[in-house]
Amino acid sequence: MLFGNSEERRFVLGYDLGEKVSQISFLASDADMPETLSVLAGSELYNIPTVLCKKNDVNQWFYGKEAVRHIEEQDGLPVYGLVSAAREGKPVAVGDGEYDPIALLTLFIKRSLSLLSMELSLDNVEAIMFTTRSLDHRMIQVLNAVTSALEFKTENIFYQSHEESFYNYMLYQPEELMNHTVVACDFDMETLRVYEMSLNHNTTPVVATIEESTYDELKFSADGFPKEGAAYHKMCERLDDEFLTVMQKVCSEKIISTVFLLGDGFREKWQKRSLEFLCRTRRVFQGNNMFSKGASIAARERINPTKPVKFVFLGEDKLKSNLGINLLKCGTEVYCALLDAGINWYEAETGMDIIMDQSGILNIQVTPLTGKMPKMVQLYLDGLEKRPPGTTRLRILMNMNSVSEVNVRVVDMGFGELFPASGKSWEQIIEL
Repeated sequence: MLFGNSEERRFVLGYDLGEKVSQISFLASDADMPETLSVLAGSELYNIPTVLCKKNDVNQWFYGKEAVRHIEEQDGLPVYGLVSAAREGKPVAVGDGEYDPIALLTLFIKRSLSLLSMELSLDNVEAIMFTTRSLDHRMIQVLNAVTSALEFKTENIFYQSHEESFYNYMLYQPEELMNHTVVACDFDMETLRVYEMSLNHNTTPVVATIEESTYDELKFSADGFPKEGAAYHKMCERLDDEFLTVMQKVCSEKIISTVFLLGDGFREKWQKRSLEFLCRTRRVFQGNNMFSKGASIAARERINPTKPVKFVFLGEDKLKSNLGINLLKCGTEVYCALLDAGINWYEAETGMDIIMDQSGILNIQVTPLTGKMPKMVQLYLDGLEKRPPGTTRLRILMNMNSVSEVNVRVVDMGFGELFPASGKSWEQIIEL
């Protein structure tokens, strides 16, 4: 299915921006599943080290594996922690100079995207979804600044968390993998993150939720695995024991049908007893490009939905309630949606014009999809102009201040030349 009107092959991108490594996946308009960009042609080396290096004494910059090589050869100055530096917003010292952290992160992303030139032209990209481990207000500010500076040809730039990318990836997997809870274990050699995705089939649409837990017991040296045989085997046994303990705890709490092992921490084949335990009644897969693939699938769904609305994902960043009002239409009361559960709070924005009745009270219906009781929130429009029935037109505007606060603004729009707008407005915050 084509994304645009053109017959030319088009693409969407999923960019996994990580503190240590990043990845880029792409999905063509004539393909069912995404591919992940390899940094070495013909191999499955997907990780682009999220690092820059400024060559000594000259203004020449390297990124990714080239940066790592120059750092190892000691002919350049390393810049690590690009994402956290951009979040902090403080100038980054590199040698005798200081640099804007947003500019450095922008440089890294721009250079890494140039790797795509072997596969596709950025001119043929219809949408880009950036995915990061967590997506709070500050991270959104950083991504807005970076994407603005990059001046992409497309306006379809989106952001989502790793959790949601996991969810999007699973939507394109065989349904039998989702009979029960699905677990993704992401291990970067420091922290093990366990994502547990559950589906509530008692709701329509089916509500998907993801719980995240972190474990530091598996952490090991930045130098990686020991080279010496006895130390190597001892390290493998320790990791296997620690991971088995974590998985036994996770699997004792719910029925799990599928497990994914992600990240460089699982690259060495140390999972012996733990894998034997997991494979008894579950499907187990290993890889490390789920988040970038899930992000590219999500980018396609944003601009050209192909899946029926059977599921809704209620992650940390999501509005978890439907908001709407009941209006009279041809003499019959009908429900009109204002905001739908499942959208990211920072993208939630709507406007609707209504003809107000004489009561001066606006009733907004809040229906949580999390099992909480529905409630009615009343907005009192004090000082509303007294006009004949059917001649008071109001505009309802909504956006969200946070995942739990909806900002409502009601504006008197008047009624044509007969009743000019009064200029009055009313505001209220709905706590969810």
